Amino acid sequence: MPYRVPEWPEIRAKGGSLAAEHPDDHFMKTVLEGAFLVGASENPIRGNLCAAAMRELTGHVLHSMAPDQRVMACPWYELVKDTRGPTRMQRVTYIVQGALPTDFVEKVLKLDLNKIARPLLKTIERLNRSTHVREETILDDDEEIRLLVDDALDGLLDIYDAARTCRDAVHHSLRTEVFDAVLERLISETLQELDELSTHTSVDGHEIDDYTITFVDDEFIELSVAGTVYVELQYGSRSDIRNDMGAVLSDSYPYTASMKARVIEPQRILQDSVFVSVDNSAFYE
Repeated sequence: MPYRVPEWPEIRAKGGSLAAEHPDDHFMKTVLEGAFLVGASENPIRGNLCAAAMRELTGHVLHSMAPDQRVMACPWYELVKDTRGPTRMQRVTYIVQGALPTDFVEKVLKLDLNKIARPLLKTIERLNRSTHVREETILDDDEEIRLLVDDALDGLLDIYDAARTCRDAVHHSLRTEVFDAVLERLISETLQELDELSTHTSVDGHEIDDYTITFVDDEFIELSVAGTVYVELQYGSRSDIRNDMGAVLSDSYPYTASMKARVIEPQRILQDSVFVSVDNSAFYE
């Protein structure tokens, strides 16, 4: 089945999706609108002008999302021969995986960065060729223009989707480590919020209700956790319990926790970074 070239309204909708990724980026919106207006105009070199706008747009996205200093600080970064800084591929890599080690991304998360980046990089090459106005390079075919703009937008949106996929994959792969890190802190540390509830409070277990990941910088991943801790509240000594002078009750309370992992070892939670706070207010109501 032949590929159907999208109409301008469909292409504009994709532009809106891209702009929504950066709602405060007025330059992006301006360039997008300029590309759409000239691309759909009667200007005899509209395709070349549109390609120039889209080339600047892709460059703007790559540089703003992957600044030189951030990319060059990553452990996987290497200066490519005959270049002075990050390549387009390296910028795409940073947008998708940040400073995460390549082995972790490829072997644990199962993401193929070359496959993800290839369509966008090829489209950028086409944009570069189309910006030059020569007698033999005038681009005035409406379908070709629409296809070129659509491919550029698809390539950029795919990079954002891949970044979300990477974040979700890290989220999934760290769940067990996050669970164990919180449990270790709950068991090994006397938490005032639990200790004050009974003569002897012991932790039976916990469950994670939700947690989020923030790539703080090029060195650490920060995790914020919300969950429920299950406890046993013992009132009186063991002998009091045996003599029916005490009591043992089960209860549960919400907790929040934060922790960090080094980007170079994303599956190793730094135990000394784990902080847990239990909300025991329901006990006193």
